[in-house]
Amino acid sequence: MKQGSTPRVRYLTLALAGATAAIGVSGLLTASQGEAKVQAPAGETRFWVEEVAVDLDRPWEMTWLPNGDMLLTERPGRLRIVRNGKLLPDAVTGTPEVLSTSMFDGLLDVKADPDFASNGMLYLTFMTGDDNARVGHIMKAHYANGALTDQKVIFTTAVPAPAGGPNIMRILFLPDKTMLVGMGSGGQGSRGMVQRLDNHAGKIIHLNRDGSAVADGPMAKTESALPEIWAMGFRNPTGIARTTDGEIWAIDVGPKGGDELNLVKPGGNYGWPQVTWGFDYSGRAMSEQQDGGDYVDPVANWAPSRAPSGLIQYTGDRFPEWKGDLFTGELMGHVIRRIRVKGGKVVLEEALIGDFNERIRTVAQGPDGYIYALTDSSSGRLLRLRPGEPTASEKAKVAKPSSAPTDAGMFGDFANRGVYQEKFSQIMNNFKYDETRAKKLFGQNCAACHNAGTFKSGEMGPDLNTVYFRKSGTLPGYNYSAAMADPKTQVTWDGFSLQAFIANPQSYYPGTKMAVPPINDFEVVLQLDAYLKSLSQPETVTGTGAQVGH
Repeated sequence: MKQGSTPRVRYLTLALAGATAAIGVSGLLTASQGEAKVQAPAGETRFWVEEVAVDLDRPWEMTWLPNGDMLLTERPGRLRIVRNGKLLPDAVTGTPEVLSTSMFDGLLDVKADPDFASNGMLYLTFMTGDDNARVGHIMKAHYANGALTDQKVIFTTAVPAPAGGPNIMRILFLPDKTMLVGMGSGGQGSRGMVQRLDNHAGKIIHLNRDGSAVADGPMAKTESALPEIWAMGFRNPTGIARTTDGEIWAIDVGPKGGDELNLVKPGGNYGWPQVTWGFDYSGRAMSEQQDGGDYVDPVANWAPSRAPSGLIQYTGDRFPEWKGDLFTGELMGHVIRRIRVKGGKVVLEEALIGDFNERIRTVAQGPDGYIYALTDSSSGRLLRLRPGEPTASEKAKVAKPSSAPTDAGMFGDFANRGVYQEKFSQIMNNFKYDETRAKKLFGQNCAACHNAGTFKSGEMGPDLNTVYFRKSGTLPGYNYSAAMADPKTQVTWDGFSLQAFIANPQSYYPGTKMAVPPINDFEVVLQLDAYLKSLSQPETVTGTGAQVGH
């Protein structure tokens, strides 16, 4: 990503109004000698944005060590060191080999052990596998002098995730030194897994530091449930925070709309995909129900999509007016958002640094009391919010806005910022439906059991001529698996769910009888999906057929 070419200092002044009003940037914009400055009346919070490090390769998360060093992850698999405000040139050695062919995979979270000063242990979350079967892990390792040693994988997700969405995500250490871990649903293709208790998709889990389930969890006595499940019903819990009053809060990213702020309790079910305000990427509403029932309603939900990412409560003294407020980054909204909650309700929201035009992957509070943020691109930046105005010697450090186009849409935005990673994005972006080839592939892989198009072979499996937007497990006369037929876990077949099923049916719908092995070639999966779509909606299968979420 190229930085803005016009040399100018930016001062941002944000109005702090009463706790019952939503507020934003205020003041008069003046220009002098090439500088842009937002003026504000006395009493308003004034801050500037410092550029601490540049040219980071898709950075994801950061943590601090007792000596003041910051460690931050880059998704392609590197762990970097920031010391005394400077990014060191050499990456940490001993990091795991990771799957990084899609924008959702790679080396993700990093957290220092609560007893790091005495044991030197770090925890990393990362992905392995292939595009159609993506496996999440937590690794524990000893860190010293720029190297990881004594690496041990202490946790692995029970079921691999299909192409197209996040899997393992954030770690939050609790005062008792156990950890909550947010688990993505693995994309739209595995949404039928989220309401099941035999896997980790769309769950928050509770682990000891050795990776074992914390005893006596809310699901420990539930038949067939994984004992580490602490809460469920999330699409992608991209941020988890514990506030000073002991409450646990989680951000959850919807598809098109349906982003949520949730107050999370042990054993709670937060509804995805049965209860949501979000829409599928086809424009179809994900659910006919938006609240109530057996599900916990969010404290707030947002549309259009902001794609919030990362969550903290600010407890420092650098910005006293913000103390106690929640902060999250936004990938689609391109802001840091300040949220004030009182009495279980959001009473104030404020967008910070929106004119920087940056995808904010995460936010954190440093030991210095400043707020830090990572921008999500192939030339990402580490930013720091500082109160007041920069001194003359600090003006060279003031961050300039991104020059990436703002009107390219979601996929164009990904491409312009280099968010895509090589293999998956090439297949997805270059895919072209080939009807002759797709029909041949169907004949080779599916026609022995299923009717579709001109294939009339038969009776072992359901007729697929009308499969698109049909609910799974609904044709009479077939012995469907429980996961396909249960209203809580069945899906409406679309590109996401069909691609996942074709690639790995037993993972997503255990008990399904299949005559052929899973198909691990993603381009073949896309051809078969497009063929089935053409039988129901021929006018929609003229270009690319891959689908992906943020």
